[in-house]
Amino acid sequence: MLEVLLILLLVSASCSLIGSVLVLKDQAMIADALSHSVLLGIVLGFFISHSLDSPFLMVGAALFGVVTVWFIDFLHTSKVEHDAATGIVYSFLFSVAVILISVFARNVHLDIDMVLMGEVLFAPLHRLDLFGLSLPVSLVKSAVMLVINLTFFSLVYQPLKLYLFDETQARLSGGRVRFLSFATLLLVSMTTVFSFDAIGSMTVIVFLVAPSMGALLWSRSFWQFLLIAQIIGAMNVLIGYTLALHFDLTMSGTCAVMSLFSYCIQLVIKKAGKKRSNK
Repeated sequence: MLEVLLILLLVSASCSLIGSVLVLKDQAMIADALSHSVLLGIVLGFFISHSLDSPFLMVGAALFGVVTVWFIDFLHTSKVEHDAATGIVYSFLFSVAVILISVFARNVHLDIDMVLMGEVLFAPLHRLDLFGLSLPVSLVKSAVMLVINLTFFSLVYQPLKLYLFDETQARLSGGRVRFLSFATLLLVSMTTVFSFDAIGSMTVIVFLVAPSMGALLWSRSFWQFLLIAQIIGAMNVLIGYTLALHFDLTMSGTCAVMSLFSYCIQLVIKKAGKKRSNK
């Protein structure tokens, strides 16, 4: 069970880090779009390999995650509102995937639940040998994704901060705004795909958004925002993990529900504190 907890903590840390960009840019719907559109990549990967265990499924999911991000960004730069572009793209790609499944894969256990739902308790069953150690594949992928996200933030921290809080100034200062925009959305796509097979993409959406939403209530600077989001994400996982074990509940679902309760509690505390200060 320790491996399950480690996977949840790593996924939460990676998601809350890159999810902070979505929250600050009011692009949280991107996470929902990716969770649906990658199904088309999985379907096409299955058609190529004819196996549910083939790496082509993950490759296809990652590829269509990138396609989704590019398509949304293309429509947005063509004077389409970002939310509208997101809704159009993921609805189209998800619908195509459902049509293909219903027509060509009716007798195959390849359905929406494979992507949208997940149970992290089964993640340790899929293992690989790395440096003489037997490790869960999900643990390795989550750790790699966290390192990638941390490296990105450390390399572009100052330009990214300027881009997130004052995009106009970032452009005038010669910042690579287009690069930062696409790179962050690409990392969101990669994080989603690397995580959904372990905990389910619906839980990934919560992990991307909920910790950062809570952190906005308490932070006064960008580094505080990132740090508090990590703390909140870890607390949500630890509490959800404990409750799931105690009451024999689904681990991923309990962590997701706990994230919502946690944000609501923080919101109530914050509003209560403001009322006291105004008296």
